[in-house]
Amino acid sequence: MSRSASLLVVGLWLGLLVSSWVMATVNFRSAEAASTPARTPDELNRRLQPLSADDRRHAFRYLASEINRWMFRSWGLVQAGLGVVLIVLLWSAGGSPRVLALAALVLVLLQVGVLGPMIATVGREADFLARPLPPDLARRFGIAHGGYVVVDLVKMAALAAVAFVLIRRS
Repeated sequence: MSRSASLLVVGLWLGLLVSSWVMATVNFRSAEAASTPARTPDELNRRLQPLSADDRRHAFRYLASEINRWMFRSWGLVQAGLGVVLIVLLWSAGGSPRVLALAALVLVLLQVGVLGPMIATVGREADFLARPLPPDLARRFGIAHGGYVVVDLVKMAALAAVAFVLIRRS
């Protein structure tokens, strides 16, 4: 039961992890589409007519940014819960599955406690600035965002390794 439940939690976690990447991308693509008059309904264009194209784009990108900030903050808390559940399920298994699950949880805590807040802070500074961003701000955002992505990939590898080890043990 513990092995099956562990695999279920790992599969759920991995599926939601990939879904979070897709949703973040979709949010920005939708913002771009909504900021392009040729791709939006006439009623929306009429209501937004007083806004310049640049102001319209900034408003929709800001909305996408805020949605993503909320999503990743909430997702981090969900992942922390999944990590705790997985560790409890794997505690008696010991060995590499437990160590890998602990590593995944530590990575989540790094994202929730350090990288996520950094991205939110720098992102809010950049929300209404013209592109390209000032070099210092672009560098800070790039480091935080890149670090978050690398941590996500390492976490995904750790979770996939947990699943692999559990499947091989059967």
